[in-house]
Amino acid sequence: MNEKRRKLIKYGILVVLGYLTLKPIIPIGDYCGGLLTILNFFFFGGLLILAFLIITILDVIRNKKTKSKFDFIPLILTLVIGISFYLIQDQTENKFWTERTLTGWIEIESTPRSGELRLYKNGTFSTTLFSADYSCTFQGDYELENSKLKLKRKDLSELTNKVFTTEYTLNEKNKTLNPTDENFGIITIRN
Repeated sequence: MNEKRRKLIKYGILVVLGYLTLKPIIPIGDYCGGLLTILNFFFFGGLLILAFLIITILDVIRNKKTKSKFDFIPLILTLVIGISFYLIQDQTENKFWTERTLTGWIEIESTPRSGELRLYKNGTFSTTLFSADYSCTFQGDYELENSKLKLKRKDLSELTNKVFTTEYTLNEKNKTLNPTDENFGIITIRN
């Protein structure tokens, strides 16, 4: 196998395993997390470390035989993936590129489900539906005019199992978001 193709394969393996390790924790678009996400992280993260060790050992053996220079690119790729994981995981805010303006919480009586609504300064929102062993976050845009909040996501109530609706009235005195549809619960504002 020629040298260029061999390098392309080893770099490709590290990049693909790094992507599969980081993808579940990147807060872009709709995403879910739970026990399966943690297991996937350990599986792909373990494969990444194993692949790095095998590639490094094979490179050291090959370099001793051919007296060529050590290839530092696999080390750099693995470090970039590790640092990216640390920086993403260390964020206290899901959308670290914008500021949160409102946080609301709703608990569903007699069920292990609850929900959180977050509004951001850049005109986007995220709703997270928490269940006993996982959570799913759905995102979109919103409008807030004259104490009327409109979440611009038509399928929101179906996606969140009827925990969130698309229209609320802001009650600043009671610090609540009251749904315009009586079939949904009141969201308590936390900040």
